[in-house]
Formats: sequence, structure tokens, C-alpha cells
Amino acid sequence: MGRITRRRRVRCKFACEIIESGRSRVQGRIVTLSEGGLAVVTDLDLDQGDPIRLRIKPGPGRKSIGVSAIVWNGRSPASAGTSSRLRRYGCVVSEPSRSYRALLDRLAPQTTRPDPVPIAVPRPRNPVSESAEPDLPRSRELQPPPKSEPEESLPYFRIRMKQIGGPRTRIMTLRARSATQAETLAHEELARLCSDSEGWGILHIARVSGGR
Repeated sequence: MGRITRRRRVRCKFACEIIESGRSRVQGRIVTLSEGGLAVVTDLDLDQGDPIRLRIKPGPGRKSIGVSAIVWNGRSPASAGTSSRLRRYGCVVSEPSRSYRALLDRLAPQTTRPDPVPIAVPRPRNPVSESAEPDLPRSRELQPPPKSEPEESLPYFRIRMKQIGGPRTRIMTLRARSATQAETLAHEELARLCSDSEGWGILHIARVSGGR
């Protein structure tokens, strides 16, 4: 992504003369300067797009600076009264002269670019050093999938089931990792043995130490 460059802009109070073709010079006041233009306050009636020439007077003992600009917008300045004919015009300076740039540099010196901030780069992993620290947990992505526990090592559970709304009961003994899994396996086994498995409920589940 490109970096947006913020143009310098500075407030000022410089007298100026506005030179129009076929007219005498009109006094004005420069109130802002920037790299791309300026703002001038005058009683002239200008329209957007009008070309104007100005002579900026930067102060006693300094040479005046000639500027060619184009009127971009205009409005009444906030300091002027309602009956004042003064207007503030924003003007675009397409090709500022060397003396114009020198004046701007004097008012708003060009700041140097800040030194780039170093970005910390992660150090490459050393598998030898990682293996030498067994207390550090390994990443989950590097761990192999857990091995399933052999069925012969699982404990036995005895499940007592009863027919809902009926007298029939049934007892199953099977291996499971937990009582919850034993309940699920009991329902699956009952569904395999009979067609009315949904009409049965679990009365009791207990872990037993022996076999069937």
C-alpha cells in the first residue's frame, strides 16, 4: 500500500498585489501557503477557474515573489463583517517558483523522514534444542493423532433397561470408556436386537470389575 504524503501548509500574513490583465494592481493579503497553493483575501470578484498573478511581499528587506495561480474556490472570511466586500479565495499554484518554495521552507521547514523502525524477525526453530527441553509442550499440529485404547483394556459396565409402560426388563454387560458411552452402546445393541428399541429406558448403569 502506498504511503499518503501530507503536504505542508502554514498560516501567514503577507501583503500582496493582485495583477489583472488591463487593470491596476489590487492590494490583498496572503493568509495561508502550501506546496500546492495559497489563500488570498481581497475585495476582487473572482470566479472559479480565473487565472491570476500575484506579487507576494514577504516582509521588509525581502524581495517580492511572483506567483501564477488559478482560483479554486471563494468564500467570505470569518473575520469580515456582513457588509464587507472582502472574499477569501483558495488558489492552486501548479508550478511554484524557486523563491516561492524557499519562502515555504523558511516558514515550514521540510521535516526529515524518520528512521525506519526495525521489525523483529522470529528466529528459526532448532529441532535439536526443542528436543532437549522435554518440559515444553509440542505444537498440536505436530502431534500424531491419539491412539485408540484397545477394546480388551476397557472396563465393563452393566446396564439395566426397562420397557416403558411395560413389564419387560433387560440387562446388558458391555465394554465402554465411560458410562455415557455405555448408555449409547446399549441403545445401539437394543436397536439391533429388537424393533421397539425406542420404547425402552435406562434404569441403572454400574461399572463392574468382572466379565459377563
